[in-house]
Amino acid sequence: MYQVKRAADDGGWAPIDFPGVEIKVLHTDESSGAMTVLTRLAAGAVIPRHRHTAADETVYVIEGDFVEDGESFGPGSFFAGRAGTDHGPHGSTTGCLVLTRFSAPMDFVSAG
Repeated sequence: MYQVKRAADDGGWAPIDFPGVEIKVLHTDESSGAMTVLTRLAAGAVIPRHRHTAADETVYVIEGDFVEDGESFGPGSFFAGRAGTDHGPHGSTTGCLVLTRFSAPMDFVSAG
């Protein structure tokens, strides 16, 4: 049996520091700080170039267009980056939904 169950319509969306971007934390591992989140970007929203100092990150595009460093990717696209690796800016032309996994507590360090 699963220890965590989340229904798709259970809410939990919260805005973050960038207009048009919100996240929904699906799970946080209490021992490691690892997190699994959904991130929703509205049409035209942008997350600036950045890095995470401790967490490796994986991203899977569920729907919409995810623009990574000027290149557009559709549903089914996958990204993986090690901690300390600059990535982004991330954005979306039409809006998108991505599933992201951080291997450790997630911090955000601007790379601009």
